[in-house]
Amino acid sequence: MDDPTTIVLWGVAALLLGWTWVPALIAGLGGSRYANGGTDDPSALDAANEPDYRLWADQLLSLGYAPIGAGFMRLSFHGSDWRYETKVRAFYSRAKQTYAFVQKLPRPLDVWWLTMFATVWRDGGLLLTGNGQDEAPGEGEYVVQGMESMDLTAVEALHAGQRDRLTAAGQKPETDGQFETLLAATERHSGRAARHLGIKLGQSYLIAHGMIHAFATFPAVYIRGLTDWAVPVVNIALGLLLGLSEYLAKHRAAVVMRQKIRAASVR
Repeated sequence: MDDPTTIVLWGVAALLLGWTWVPALIAGLGGSRYANGGTDDPSALDAANEPDYRLWADQLLSLGYAPIGAGFMRLSFHGSDWRYETKVRAFYSRAKQTYAFVQKLPRPLDVWWLTMFATVWRDGGLLLTGNGQDEAPGEGEYVVQGMESMDLTAVEALHAGQRDRLTAAGQKPETDGQFETLLAATERHSGRAARHLGIKLGQSYLIAHGMIHAFATFPAVYIRGLTDWAVPVVNIALGLLLGLSEYLAKHRAAVVMRQKIRAASVR
């Protein structure tokens, strides 16, 4: 492979594919990491007037939750992403001994959507209930469940039911209501969960994309040879096509989310 053009094309292909394949490989090997942080100054929440955020915040306020802070939650090497970071605005109800936080999905979604109710247990356990998808509760000290709903009253009721069952079994919730307590609990448990999720996402991404590239590259290799310029061109074109299709899929999902938010806001 002495042709300078072919060498350059292979370099471009390596850089293009490496942008998603390298983090997927690190994630698939268990390298995903979780981190969070923030401030307990709730003024940022009071000043937030985005329509998508207000839908969730107004529901939480009507349910008796008060703002306690704002921050971020970050996953490094999350599947094919180098970093997956969400903004977070947190609330707490002292009467219900329950946290709630709203997350803004990263670009290209860029929508305040996922809302979680959380109970932190004194023994270090954590119960999370989200509005993103239907999910039955698991077992252990870290329990995640959910239901797909725009109505946070229903999601809170699901959370309260599981919280009461665990309380009856002897669990005792933390009652300090501090944002740091919520961050510490999510970091303790979500870090381990992030690695398990990263392994699944990373490996599935590499297998799926590897098979697609191998299938598309084989004809070019068979006809022109491995050292021909057509081989890296096929992989560059395929990488751009797959990346564009994934971006457009996320963009369409964001449009649907915003339409649902607008429809729910006018009810």
